[in-house]
Formats: sequence, structure tokens, C-alpha cells
Amino acid sequence: MIIKENIRQGMLRQLRDDYKSAIKSAADAHDAATNDESKAENKYDTRGLEASYLAEGQSRRVAELEQSIATYEKLELALFTGLSPVRLTALVTLEDAQQQCKRLFIGPVSGGLKVSLEGEAYMVVTPKAPLGAALMGKHIGDEVMITSAGQVLHYDIVDLC
Repeated sequence: MIIKENIRQGMLRQLRDDYKSAIKSAADAHDAATNDESKAENKYDTRGLEASYLAEGQSRRVAELEQSIATYEKLELALFTGLSPVRLTALVTLEDAQQQCKRLFIGPVSGGLKVSLEGEAYMVVTPKAPLGAALMGKHIGDEVMITSAGQVLHYDIVDLC
């Protein structure tokens, strides 16, 4: 359970850092959108419009990060046994045919986020992602198949905690 809490804290650190950067980017984009230099000089000049779209997108990113941070701050980490099915907050180790391992944290949001801990890399996968959806409800020893970039990938679930 300690390792999952450390992973969650690592995710929160990254999300908070991303949030700080997004706030600055949103403020910069807002300044650019409202700057006198962004006013259209003719009907073909779209600098102001482009700057306002950028400001809107940056503001949306800030809101998404706020929501992700709140979600992970409140997230209760479930306990798993060797007989438990994969569900939210599971830490899953997959092995491919070449015996390469992937370590995944099944999270509610922020899929693709990576955390390094004690020399191991962990990636957040959500149940909405193809791999996350394929894992849900599976057990240690089960095989998971997904198609990625037109290629069928096979993984064995070798650990779950």
C-alpha cells in the first residue's frame, strides 16, 4: 500500500507542477489576446482570434488539472489480494512475449502520466483507455489482448496489488 501512496504523491507533484505552468501559460495567452497588438488591422488579420482561442484552451487545461488534482487528493487506495480483480487504484504488472514488464496504475483520470519511483516507471491508465478497459475485471494469470497501431499486443497479468 505504501508504494501506491508514493505513486499517488508523485502523480500529485507532477499534476501540481503542470498546473503552475498552465496557470502561467493561460495568463500569458490572455495577455496576448487582450493586447493592443492583437487587434485586427484588416479583415484578414486573425492574430486576436487565434490568441483568444489559445487563451480559452489554456484556461480549459487549468480547469482539467484542477479537477485531476482534486480527484487524486480524494482518491481512496483499495487493498488487493492475489484473488482480486483489476479495478480502480490497482497496481498491475504486465509481461509481454519478450518478458518485458510494464507497471500500470489504474487511475480515474490523467491517463498517460508517468511516475518514476525507486528506479521503476509506472504509467497511469484509465478504464476508458483500450488497455485499461481490457484489464478491468481480470485477475493475475489472465491474458490481455489489445490492438495498437494495427498490431495485436498480448500481455499476461503477472502481479496485482
